[in-house]
Amino acid sequence: MKKTPIQIRFTDLDIFGHVNNAIYAELFDTARYAFIKELIPDMDPKGKSVVLVHLETNFRKQILFTDKVYVETGIVKVGDRSIGMFQRMVNGDGSVHADSYGVLSTYDAVRQESFPMPEEWRGKFESVKEAQ
Repeated sequence: MKKTPIQIRFTDLDIFGHVNNAIYAELFDTARYAFIKELIPDMDPKGKSVVLVHLETNFRKQILFTDKVYVETGIVKVGDRSIGMFQRMVNGDGSVHADSYGVLSTYDAVRQESFPMPEEWRGKFESVKEAQ
C-alpha cells in the first residue's frame, strides 16, 4: 500500500474541534489522486482517465487538528473498465480513523463514456494489486 501524508487544515475542523466527516472524502481523494498519478503519470483528465463512481466510508475514530495522519491506498480489484481501491486513514500510532472502498471507472472525457481498460494501465494496476 502507498502511504500519503495528509495535512489537516484549520478549515477541515467542525464546531467540535475534530475533522468534519465530509472532509474525509476529500482526504481520501487527495491520496487516491497521488496514487494514480504516480502509477500512470500521463493519464489525462481532459482525455482518457479514470473517475470515481462509488465510495463507501467507515468512520472509526475522530481526527483532531494535532493528529499526524496518512492515507494508505491500494488496489484490490481490476476489472475490464474499473478498479476497486481500498484506503485507510491511519494515525502515527497505527490507529485507524477511517477506511474506505472506492470504485473508479475508465472515462473518456471527449466521448463522455467509459472505455475498455488499456493493457498498459491494466498491467500497472495489477502490479500493485493487494493480495486478498
